Order: sequence, then C-alpha cells, then structure tokens
Amino acid sequence: MKVLVIGGRGVIGSAVVALLSTEHEVLVGGRHDAEVRVDMTDPASIEAMYQAHPDLDAVVVTAGHVPFKPLQQLSEDDWQSGLHDKLMGQVRLVQIGARHLHAGAVFVLTSGLLEREHILGGSCASVVNAGLAAFVRSAAQELWGQARVNLVSPGVVAGDERGAGAFAGFMPVSREQIARSYLRALTQPLTGKVLEVFPEVTR
Repeated sequence: MKVLVIGGRGVIGSAVVALLSTEHEVLVGGRHDAEVRVDMTDPASIEAMYQAHPDLDAVVVTAGHVPFKPLQQLSEDDWQSGLHDKLMGQVRLVQIGARHLHAGAVFVLTSGLLEREHILGGSCASVVNAGLAAFVRSAAQELWGQARVNLVSPGVVAGDERGAGAFAGFMPVSREQIARSYLRALTQPLTGKVLEVFPEVTR
C-alpha cells in the first residue's frame, strides 16, 4: 500500500512510520519538515495535497493540536482552536479525501483516552476525542463500499514526558504497541471501529 502518515515525525507518528515501512511505501506528511506538505486546518491545502497525490491507498493521521487548560480558563479561542485543528482537521482529511482517492481507500484517525478517562484541564480534549469517535462511526456508514475509516485512541505513551504530571497514575503504553493498532486499523477488514490502546477504563 502507498500510505501517507500525517504527523509522521511525532512521538506516535514516527513509530507508525517505522512499523508500516517494513511492508508498505510510506510518505510523511505535515506542515513542516515533511515529504508531503499539508495543513489539515486549511481545506485548500488538503485539496492541493490530494490532487498532487491521487494514488494514495491510505491516509493515517497522528497529528492534531488541542489546548489543555482548566475548564474555567478555556476561552472561546481555545475551544475554536481544538475543534478547528484536531477535530475538524481530521474530518476534512476524510471528507475531501473520499472525493479524490480510489474506492477501497483507508483512513485511520487519532483521538485519545480522554474520550473515556478524565483529567484536570482535559475538557476540550474530551469533547474533541468524543467527536472523532462519533464521526468515524457515522462516516463509516456513509462511506460503506467506497472507503474504510477507523480511529485509534492511544493512552499515555511510555517515555513521553510531555504532560506526564497531568496523567499521573495512568499506566503507560509503548509506542510499538500503539503503532500495531494503526497497522491493524489499516490492514484488517475493519471500518467504523475505535481501537483503544490503554489499560484502564473507569466505569
């Protein structure tokens, strides 16, 4: 398969690229320092990217920004930032990509454990992640027979110190284990699935 990994230089994305590259042709996409330049917040940039690469078999997204602040400190701009970037950026990549790529194309998106778990300052992330899960389940139905779309929900990444304090007490997951879930979402006959890669779920 010819696979574009948007965010392929990041903590999770680089592990996904390393794993997929053993069996597939992988291109790294992103706003900067990437083989394929694309800004997922800009529909025109996404259109141009797909027009330049119409032969892609799959798009994997491991990029997306969301602000982490206590609820009472989240401004309107903060909410718009998270919704415009991580949520709508991935929605756009599927919606526009489905018009450009061949039948059978695969999209694998990324959310995170804050759809199910909760931390101080994680309200915006929780909304965005829940929105992505709902979108994937719905889009899979509308794109049935045309494209597959799945979602990976990673937990705290082992060895990643960013935000470690906010996630104190959570069990970390290795980058390799997370990457295998992207491989599964990409290569197995799944669509509309949310693959959770974290050990704890509070009921």
